[in-house]
Amino acid sequence: MKKILMLTDFSEASRNALCFARAFFADTLADFHLLTIYPAQTEGFNGLKHNAESARSAGANQLHSIVTELRQQATNDWHTFHSSALPGNLLDVVEQIVKADGYDFVVIGLQQNGIYGLFGNGAVGLVHELKANILVVPTDALTKPIYQVVLAIDFASLKNSKLLSPLKEFVTLKGASLTLLSIETPGKQVIHPDQEIHIRQFLNPIKPTVAHLQAPTAKEGIDAYLMKHTVDLLVTIPRYKAMSSALPGYGNSHTQAYTPLVPLLTLYDDGSNDLPQLIDDFSNVDLAL
Repeated sequence: MKKILMLTDFSEASRNALCFARAFFADTLADFHLLTIYPAQTEGFNGLKHNAESARSAGANQLHSIVTELRQQATNDWHTFHSSALPGNLLDVVEQIVKADGYDFVVIGLQQNGIYGLFGNGAVGLVHELKANILVVPTDALTKPIYQVVLAIDFASLKNSKLLSPLKEFVTLKGASLTLLSIETPGKQVIHPDQEIHIRQFLNPIKPTVAHLQAPTAKEGIDAYLMKHTVDLLVTIPRYKAMSSALPGYGNSHTQAYTPLVPLLTLYDDGSNDLPQLIDDFSNVDLAL
């Protein structure tokens, strides 16, 4: 059973993300934990204590109503639902919960202006720094079958093909088409032939197509591809989880996050390595990536 942490602030973005996530995992056994976070109370200020308690009570009541409705709507027992309202800082609380309970995915809604619901800039840090697979759902994302999946990563930097396990499982389950998007940016490292073979062997029996683009940055290349092609799900593996990088090769801004045009799944890279010993003879290998 998949464990899904569903962040909510009761906004339209959060509601849409919940609907999308239920459809996304429709044919998967999944337990959804709906979580809302409110400011912690401050000792010595009765007004703040009262406000914090009011926020906790209101959040808990809304969550109870949502979970009750979800259970009533369920047509089978594939999905289970429970909820929590917890105080504290968004990133701190979510990090603690993910570390303690080992969630497979964290889901968060994104408004059209690039703000993550009422979570604001705290969610920017969440997307960059959380050690988890994260599904980011734009507020205008439609709940529909997913046929076209694009994996846009720095393939030469992929040291562990097993990081692609959630992608392989999903594409196989949905019968979707997979495209490996290779973006040629200035100074980009060339993938070793053995490394490409290793990736393809891991993805087997999926037979992905390969698309190439040249762009100044990975972000610009991805955006250019999305503008010209139908993509139902974009998948990336951030090079490292830090405020300066939401995508491989993406900028140095400490205040902005990549705003996806389509639902975005980021796969967490734990730094492990399963690469075979690489050879140096390229003469008999046909490179695609």
